[in-house]
Amino acid sequence: MTAALAAALVLSVVGGVSIAALYLAWPRRLTAEEWVHHRRAILLLADATDGQRRRQWFSGRSTSIGIGGLMRSSEPDRLLLALSSDRMPVTTEAAARRLLWLAGGGAAAGIAAVTALTLVEGAYLLAATAPVVGLIGGVSLVAGQLALWNYRSRRLRAEVARRLPRVLTGARVLLESGAATAEGALAAAVATYADPSADLVREALRVKEVQRLELEAALDEVAERYRVEDLHRLADTFRIGRRYGTGMAALLADFAQAARSGWHARYRERITRAPVLMTVPALVFFVMPLLALVMYLVFSPLLGTLSRL
Repeated sequence: MTAALAAALVLSVVGGVSIAALYLAWPRRLTAEEWVHHRRAILLLADATDGQRRRQWFSGRSTSIGIGGLMRSSEPDRLLLALSSDRMPVTTEAAARRLLWLAGGGAAAGIAAVTALTLVEGAYLLAATAPVVGLIGGVSLVAGQLALWNYRSRRLRAEVARRLPRVLTGARVLLESGAATAEGALAAAVATYADPSADLVREALRVKEVQRLELEAALDEVAERYRVEDLHRLADTFRIGRRYGTGMAALLADFAQAARSGWHARYRERITRAPVLMTVPALVFFVMPLLALVMYLVFSPLLGTLSRL
């Protein structure tokens, strides 16, 4: 394999992947709900003073683009995954250290691969692409790690939404069987089950005891920490029971039924969207190789001509 052929292959693959990634990242039209949330975020940022905006930018609290924003945006995912895995970096420093090692390893692997290809083929002009390939390798590994955390956390949140009605049904049965309070029935139920939803409710009960909070406030804090909306709704259910004296057994039964209905509705929606989502595998396994082939037909004669100059 000549140096021109190897460079043409590398450039064609990079070009095909870049065009496909640009197609996937191209902004789509916002839905009405997304537009409302985006508008509220813009108005909150516009109402802040210049000093507040600068502090938010450098702390990364209001946007994922600022310094530290990348770590903060992935923090709920990492905390949620840490409940079921001891190897997950919980602190921001540990996560940044892992991403730094991945970036360095990807960059070193890319530079080493280009250097080895240069020494084997004797095409020393190919060594000029080593920094670019190293940068692509480092960024790819970091992006892959963040995407993996996000994917696993989304699956875990879906599992929580599916399992939480079962835990609440157990608490309702205990409450109807003679449990003293709804909190006691809930504590007994989460001690029986071993799943992510029980772990989150158990964490809320632990926060309640440690910080001396009401159960609904503890549920809200855990829901905010792990970004689980079902716990917010469960906290509202307990508020309704405390404020209006409604029977907690009936409220828990209604919540469990509504949660099951919502999960089934989302499941049917995923089935409906499946043909649309199949465009991504088609893009990865068909369009990207086709684009790489087209780019190869463009770059191969160009680099062959440049090599003869």
